[in-house]
Amino acid sequence: MWLSLYHNRAKYNGGVDVKFMLRHAISLISVALRQDAYSNIGTPIKYMGDSSNIADVYAQIRHGESTHNVLALWSGCTECLLTERGMQQARAVGAYFANTQFTKIYASPLPRARDTAQAVLDAQPTPKPTHDFTIAQIREQSFGAAEGHQTCIREPGKSLEAHFAEGMYPILYENERDVAFPGGESAEDLMRRGERAVRDVVLPHVVDVARSGRNEHIALVSHGLCIAQVAGAIVRLGGGTWTRKGPMVNTAWVRIEVRIQGGMPLEVADDEVPPVEVTVTDEGRADHLEGLLDGGPLRGMKAIMGGGVADAKSPDEAEAIAQTSAV
Repeated sequence: MWLSLYHNRAKYNGGVDVKFMLRHAISLISVALRQDAYSNIGTPIKYMGDSSNIADVYAQIRHGESTHNVLALWSGCTECLLTERGMQQARAVGAYFANTQFTKIYASPLPRARDTAQAVLDAQPTPKPTHDFTIAQIREQSFGAAEGHQTCIREPGKSLEAHFAEGMYPILYENERDVAFPGGESAEDLMRRGERAVRDVVLPHVVDVARSGRNEHIALVSHGLCIAQVAGAIVRLGGGTWTRKGPMVNTAWVRIEVRIQGGMPLEVADDEVPPVEVTVTDEGRADHLEGLLDGGPLRGMKAIMGGGVADAKSPDEAEAIAQTSAV
């Protein structure tokens, strides 16, 4: 069951044992790992004997392979396009979610995310969901002067400023979250932007669900690093934390369920977070990509752009990409 996949990965609701919570959730709903598990989204969910009866579900989808991904360049906010394989990946993820009736589809305005979102929208049944592909808050982290440049191995004894002065932009380590390339955003900046995205884009849907008593299923098509921060911010709505398993391949997705607690409808202010229980039900899922990916694990720059982090203890940049990241 999908609800049991990550029982060792997170603590929710201020440290309550997630194993207990998941056992309780499993007693309420049993969903197999199949695409048709999402087919009932859009109608009220009733769980016998439980007051947390309304779900607000978020699917965060990474864009397809881009021209910069292939060249292992810093992309950031650069408007690079999807490759042919990236378009195939986008159509594949669209087909995968064709039986999922999304309430609304959001996307970063960058072409690689926007075109992926369009493929998802094209595959949706009629009537098509509303959509907005101009959400700047879910664009990728800005890398400023580094964008369009190759990553490089950090030279021992040379400061980052000296690297920048020579037009060199090495991978920033996890303990450098407050450091940014010239003109770019730091990881801390991105985290704050992720919080704003949740406040301005996600929270209004949570409030609507609490007021109306009808569940929703929202898709956000974004970028590897940004998805990590937005997912973490959604989990924090319920007072929890989330430890990410590792980087995401192109068009992989994360599914987050926000379950409203208490009787319906609730009277909540526009900017108020109603009582919620948040569960990351799926992470890095890429069932739709058979034959559309390189073999082996994500390494080096591809892992970084998929949301991985670099460990400063390793002198080898390729080996420095950690497989876990707390967000």
